[in-house]
Amino acid sequence: WDLTDSPIRINPSSDYLSVSADLTIQPGTIIEVADGKGISFDGSCDQLTINGNETNHVSFTNGSSGGEWLGIAFTAACPSGTDDRHVFSYVDFNNTSDAVIAAGSRHGSSPSTNANVGNFTMDHVTFTNVGSAFSHGSGQGTVVTMNEFDIDGTDASCFNFAEDSVVTLTEGTMKSCNTGG
Repeated sequence: WDLTDSPIRINPSSDYLSVSADLTIQPGTIIEVADGKGISFDGSCDQLTINGNETNHVSFTNGSSGGEWLGIAFTAACPSGTDDRHVFSYVDFNNTSDAVIAAGSRHGSSPSTNANVGNFTMDHVTFTNVGSAFSHGSGQGTVVTMNEFDIDGTDASCFNFAEDSVVTLTEGTMKSCNTGG
């Protein structure tokens, strides 16, 4: 997806736009997801690469004023090649009702996989008015590396990592986490 087609409006007939391929999102692209809808990566070993830069962030938000979208689910494990499977640079996530990233299942569903859904490498990412930044639906052993991140306003905890996750968080701020109690 690129700036030429921006904003990309997602409103699938079911709850999720199911992606079963590698996807690269170019700098400056705006993705607007309809109320109560989400994006689900369902193919084994598929990759999500978000290539924002300092002057042209990629933005994920809801398409309507005051609305909330579900977030992005990663449901398929990969038996090999999990390093840097999902790489996000200069991305702004806004207005989700659930976790921005759900690893191992779709939001609130039974686990699709109990294995690593791919390592996440993120720099310069923001999470504003979201359910949480990262949550597991299972996805044990997932590796998450975040550098230069900002979280402002989550309904639940900022992070809810799976068992045996390897997590490195550097140069970040978290405020107003768990506002829902």
